Amino acid sequence: MVTNVISPTRSSMDATSRPLAQWPTHGWPTSTPEAQGLYSATLAKTFDVFHDHGVHSIAVIRNGVWVADACKEGIQSGILQDMKSVTKSVTSALIGIALAEGKLKTIEQRLATFYPELENDPLKSKIQLKHLLSMTSGLSWNNDQEESSTEMMHAPDWVAYILNRPAQHEPGVVFNYSNGDAHLLSAVIEKVTGMSMFEYAKSRLFEPLGILNVNWNHDHQGITIGAWALALSLEDMAKLGLLYLNEGQWEGKSIIPQSWIRTSFMKRITLNYSNGTQGSYGYYWWTKSLAKGLNKGSRKEMDIFYASGSGGRRIFGIPELKMIVALTANTGDVDMPESLLHHVVQAVRSNKQLSENPVAFEQLQQSIQRFASIQPK
Repeated sequence: MVTNVISPTRSSMDATSRPLAQWPTHGWPTSTPEAQGLYSATLAKTFDVFHDHGVHSIAVIRNGVWVADACKEGIQSGILQDMKSVTKSVTSALIGIALAEGKLKTIEQRLATFYPELENDPLKSKIQLKHLLSMTSGLSWNNDQEESSTEMMHAPDWVAYILNRPAQHEPGVVFNYSNGDAHLLSAVIEKVTGMSMFEYAKSRLFEPLGILNVNWNHDHQGITIGAWALALSLEDMAKLGLLYLNEGQWEGKSIIPQSWIRTSFMKRITLNYSNGTQGSYGYYWWTKSLAKGLNKGSRKEMDIFYASGSGGRRIFGIPELKMIVALTANTGDVDMPESLLHHVVQAVRSNKQLSENPVAFEQLQQSIQRFASIQPK
């Protein structure tokens, strides 16, 4: 847990215009919610509402400052948590870095360039890296009860299993969520860099951000699992969100090209959700519109981006509010993460510093303690 520091003397300069004062490479700068334009009381209510919804940890960051967090007992600062498919968003980042370094020529490169055995197949020979990134490879993948993923895990060679899947559609035409597509990209990264994707990530992505406590499992051949198996702390999840919020910039350096960040968020697939909302899928990043929270009852919307993992793992970014919300959970309620985000956004009341409220801040500390004491379902 990152401890809040009360800063009642903080300048009332417009929070959206001031530059990031301190990068969190070696630790997050902290403040009260009010110093970043949020109500402590609303965050307290949010933590109380969601302490029994399968949520394990929540972090709220605004203007690059750690505002508040709540974690279940045993998930203290630095504890690694399974990211599930949030992993895919990191795989996407590494593809962008490899392109910038010239390790990959273009996302239009065909998969057959790396696996010549695909050349004789009329459909598989057309698969490009961009098709893997948008889950439109056309390769058969059965997500019912994770059938294909389970078969892959039991196969002696995961990559061979994926490449041998039947080609059902012309590449680029049909969206079908596939862990196989993501794992192939890890195998490609290894081919072009000469190192596992995990080792590549350490040197190009994790270490520059100060992410030193991290784990990422691999398949039987030692290929980093491109679809899942990354483990990060809540603090480091938020760092990845901040990196994307700042379009790949970190401490004055470009870690991921700005052009790749924007390309990753482009709406390539439109999806209709069970709660009546609509969203889009880019290159292993999700985007959608969210109701604004600065004015209660406002119907205006703002764009958000997010990395998503099953059970409720999320890294949300809200550019208009300069906000990151990271959370981990284990729930079957697919609408819970966005509902939690709506509650957090309602805490935002200004782009400037608010008057400190010691009573509300104490309420927030009490809600954080209650959150920790109730074990997740």
